[in-house]
Amino acid sequence: MLLLLTLALLAGATCRAQNVLGNNRGTYFYIVDEGKGEIKSIRIFYTAARRLKGIQLQFHNHWSDVYGGHSASYEEFHLKDGEHVIKVQGSVGICLNSLTFITNKGTEFTFGKKRGHQIEANGGPDKHLQTVNGMYSMLCLRGIGFKWTHGPEKPQREPTIIPGPDKEKEDSKDKDKGKDKDKDEDDNDDDDDDNDEDDDDNDDDDEDDKKEDEKES
Repeated sequence: MLLLLTLALLAGATCRAQNVLGNNRGTYFYIVDEGKGEIKSIRIFYTAARRLKGIQLQFHNHWSDVYGGHSASYEEFHLKDGEHVIKVQGSVGICLNSLTFITNKGTEFTFGKKRGHQIEANGGPDKHLQTVNGMYSMLCLRGIGFKWTHGPEKPQREPTIIPGPDKEKEDSKDKDKGKDKDKDEDDNDDDDDDNDEDDDDNDDDDEDDKKEDEKES
């Protein structure tokens, strides 16, 4: 039973180490990020030879534990609001010698000195760095891996409907029909006025005929 448990642990560590760039010997680490927000800062500790000794991430206002080793010599890279790491380049020998973080804003920040075997990683389109894992020893960071995630979805805008030429023609026809209707109503009013005038003239003629008949009588 103990042998099976030991083999299972070794198999798990080997599987995790396969996702690490650089050396996969040493102590495995994974910086837990769940529920802590986006990466806001990256802190790297150095050895006396300026190799990478330890790493620490800040999620929102919370700093993770240090993985690897502490030292008095360290640097920090702070991300602005809306800024995310989309690509990482580095170099490795016995230890991690350098890491360059590239953001969606075009910013590049390099820890350490570029020397040794070159490594590179990115999550693909529309993904950014969520957290890191890797291997460390008593001397330095030996290897590094990256977990990527999709960015927050952008709210969809309501589509703007632009009337086409057919719609504009229909609107123009409706306007012309309205104008013709108003014109017909005005013409009818004029005809009514003319009819009223004709009726008045007929009444006057009747009166004149009546007066002439009375005179003849």
